[in-house]
Amino acid sequence: MKKTKHNNKLWKLKMDLNRLPLGERKDTLVLLYFLNEYREQHKAFKQLKELWLNSIYRLPKTSSEKYNSIKNGRYKTLSRMKRIFNEYLVKQKP
Repeated sequence: MKKTKHNNKLWKLKMDLNRLPLGERKDTLVLLYFLNEYREQHKAFKQLKELWLNSIYRLPKTSSEKYNSIKNGRYKTLSRMKRIFNEYLVKQKP
């Protein structure tokens, strides 16, 4: 029998998803997708930054007035994802 990606999930939440605030719930689902897609923590965070953050918070030229606010938004989002990873996510045992 062929295993589906659904059966191969490596990462999961420590707690019930509905107990998280809405903003953290959204971020958790995005992070879970990248972790289960790329399997390794470092690779998942690299892809999260390259694919997801760069599409939402595209950095303008450094001379732009919005550069610092966008850079701060990227930093806060990535920090929030790392906090969620440390607090709520665990690797499943095979």
